[in-house]
Amino acid sequence: MADRPADPHADGRAPAPEPTRADALARADEIALAARLTELGASVAALREGPMRRAVVCEAVRALSPDALVGLLGLLLERVRAGDGDARAVLQQLALEPTVFEELPYAHVQAAYAAAQARGLGAVARLFLGSPPPEPLVEESARNAHLDLPLGNRRALARGRDRNALDRLLHDRDHRVVQLLLDNPRLVERDVVRIAAMRPTRPEVLEVVSRHPRWSARYAVRKALACNPWTPPALARRLLPTLLRQDLRLALEAGVLDPEMAAEARALLGRSSAPGRSPAGEGPDGGLSDGDPPDGDDP
Repeated sequence: MADRPADPHADGRAPAPEPTRADALARADEIALAARLTELGASVAALREGPMRRAVVCEAVRALSPDALVGLLGLLLERVRAGDGDARAVLQQLALEPTVFEELPYAHVQAAYAAAQARGLGAVARLFLGSPPPEPLVEESARNAHLDLPLGNRRALARGRDRNALDRLLHDRDHRVVQLLLDNPRLVERDVVRIAAMRPTRPEVLEVVSRHPRWSARYAVRKALACNPWTPPALARRLLPTLLRQDLRLALEAGVLDPEMAAEARALLGRSSAPGRSPAGEGPDGGLSDGDPPDGDDP
């Protein structure tokens, strides 16, 4: 006698519900967003020029509805925590160019922020928060104790070749001097890291560093900005997820983060990977993936 087919409900478990049309559409949207993010990450990672990267990211963001934008950003953060180098390149661009969101209609950003909050995606919601306007520049607070000269003289020296003067100008607290200094081809990465790590300093000086098309892409510069207590909180919060896990741990151990940023770093580390398993693309200690080489200094 032929065996009868097993009763699928013999163990008392209820049958799995059939997927609804809404479920199928939601799944299709997730797949489409994942494909769009993969394409965006590949495009950004392939471009070397900051303005071109920004244009690609702006175009992608403008094409999304508020809900789709939140979904894409949530997936982006997941991939960054898993060690995806292309996703990190996209997040870096968003962190250093918050004006990407400022160019969207206010109602669009407001709806996206509300959607992120409703879905419990606080890290996504914070990406929409801009930095407060800087305090008015007081000339006394922008002086350079290492080069006691009028502003005009310091700006002229920032364009020059005198290495001794350039070293002294690294301590300048006037963002107008620092902007000229960053454009000077004689500066190398370690100089810019010193500016980014300087404390005390003026927040607008660090904002100038973060917006510079050449230097903001350097990982060492981003790390110095993220770990500097004088960096505007909105900027530091956007930069923290772009750091490698090992650097987040070192920053916590060194105590260089203020309490708010330290809590953010601990949350990022807690969500980064399951115990005993290294994220895809990272080494066992959270090192850079093969496709995301460390930045080198200038010759």
